[in-house]
Amino acid sequence: MIAKGKAIAHGGNAIHYALREKKLRQVIASNLLGSREPGEIVSEFEMLNRHNERCRNKYLRFEIGIAPQDEKKLRPGDLFRIVRSFAAKMNLGEHQ
Repeated sequence: MIAKGKAIAHGGNAIHYALREKKLRQVIASNLLGSREPGEIVSEFEMLNRHNERCRNKYLRFEIGIAPQDEKKLRPGDLFRIVRSFAAKMNLGEHQ
């Protein structure tokens, strides 16, 4: 497994890209969000981002890459546990 992260300014585009029909089959996990629809998620993010006027790159984008041979070995729920563990190690528990 390889993970990488980056601060970005175009969070709405990233959300729509990640959640488009053929890119990601489902949302694995979410935190402090009321919706699973891309447009509504962007709206929720924007409500909070309006309060942070000095920051340019207000979104954190993370990718967790799993080798194809390892992906086949994953059981139901393994991805959820990987994502939650990663978020905890990155201290993202209090963030969307």
